[in-house]
Amino acid sequence: MSTAATAEKIAPPEIAARVADVIVRGATDADTDAVIALIGEVYDEFQGCVLLIDDEHPELKEPKTAFERLGGTFWVAECQGRICGTVALTPTDAPRVARLSRLFIAGPARGRGLGETLCQLVEQTAKDEMQADMMMLYTDSRFLGAHRLYERLGYVRQPGLVHCADASNSIEYVYTKKL
Repeated sequence: MSTAATAEKIAPPEIAARVADVIVRGATDADTDAVIALIGEVYDEFQGCVLLIDDEHPELKEPKTAFERLGGTFWVAECQGRICGTVALTPTDAPRVARLSRLFIAGPARGRGLGETLCQLVEQTAKDEMQADMMMLYTDSRFLGAHRLYERLGYVRQPGLVHCADASNSIEYVYTKKL
């Protein structure tokens, strides 16, 4: 094997953002177990939240491939080599509107600006790559800390509720932000 081929195989992933000692990079399908574990830990903080991978979130089995198929991107944040945050971006059916999703931050990594950095990464990518001028997201009504973050970042909660037919009996809010 040539040196160039070896270097290509072992090259570190492209760093999309950095916050203190946290590196944000595009997810790989090899990140599956760590992504699922993180989201499961966050769900466990909220009574009644159930993470059913096969039935409700099969895209988490291959985050890179699944979100690329949707025309989007899935990122992970690493704290000391462990995945401590996630976020995803996908297009919507509405022209120039992009969707932020899968924003999850491990408890010990909260309060350090990571959620804000991940949101800003999604927004900038939506503008640059999707020519979006509006962001939207759905968020479980139980995720009060996330609501505070979104509102601080200029997202506006829209009227009404979305009642989901999921195992968690989720009630979601819709937030939007003009870019």
